[in-house]
Amino acid sequence: MLLSRVAESLFWLGRNVERAKKTARLLDVTYHGRLEPGEGDVYGARNTWEALVTTLGLNVAYLSQYDDFEENGVIEFLTVNRSNSSSIVASVMAARENAKGARDYLSSETWLSINRLYHNVSRTNLHLILADGLYDFCDGVITGAHLVDGTIASTLLRDEGWQWLRVGMYLERADMLTRIVDSKYHLLMLSLDEVGGPIDRFQWVALLRSVGGWEEFLRCHPGGVEPAKVAEFLMLDERFPRSLRSSIEDLLAALDEATRGADPALRNTPMLRVTEIRNRLRYSSAESILASGLHEYIFDVQQSLSRLSESLHERFFWLAPRAA
Repeated sequence: MLLSRVAESLFWLGRNVERAKKTARLLDVTYHGRLEPGEGDVYGARNTWEALVTTLGLNVAYLSQYDDFEENGVIEFLTVNRSNSSSIVASVMAARENAKGARDYLSSETWLSINRLYHNVSRTNLHLILADGLYDFCDGVITGAHLVDGTIASTLLRDEGWQWLRVGMYLERADMLTRIVDSKYHLLMLSLDEVGGPIDRFQWVALLRSVGGWEEFLRCHPGGVEPAKVAEFLMLDERFPRSLRSSIEDLLAALDEATRGADPALRNTPMLRVTEIRNRLRYSSAESILASGLHEYIFDVQQSLSRLSESLHERFFWLAPRAA
């Protein structure tokens, strides 16, 4: 059996690398979403940048340091602000510390890729990001994180530690997907008159590109972009590896293997929680999700993922959950 502290380090290594990617993708979606007109007020969001911070659940933390939701402030908060544990720099720094705590379970290639990503992002600041372009910064983070993923997939033993790393990665990936789709929901609702128009279509295309799913979506739906089809593809299509359904299926498989030798009293609750999410997705359709409310459906899934994370910490790590 793996030591609890090592399992936790690997779990959070997977989460933090995925979180850095998630934040970079969300920033990219929002940056391109600035073309959305209007000054609506949906769920308290006065502009797309406030909608992004709202979606991440970081309003209180943001307003404790900044006066208003303006572009440069949000970009700084989510990229280089080290006091924000969900910022890109903080996530990569945390991933490097996690890797130190499980160094014996990582290949030298994996350690080097994590170290390279750390040095690339830790030396930057807001001025450099704005000078070079936010897209270039986000693309560099995503590419570096993919390199980490690649070394993990191709060089690590398929043992209990690898499964815990995958549990963290897929849990964060599922959460990322729900938040990216929810960010589109906020952007869309800022200008209801544009639904179905050119700007609306641009937003959905940008959303698909942000998860690397544009070409795959066209292969499945050559007829073009429709909101219901995009929602179905991202939420329910198991063929797309970053869909919510695929992430939850992979999470269930990884958790099953990681906890196979554990006491049933510890194992059963987390397994039950993720199985409930999987079953709900299996028996949902795009029509039923949109009819009940996309935002409400996503919120329920996010709450279920949060309870799953708490149950893992209570039963396997025995420490208070970190920022999730």
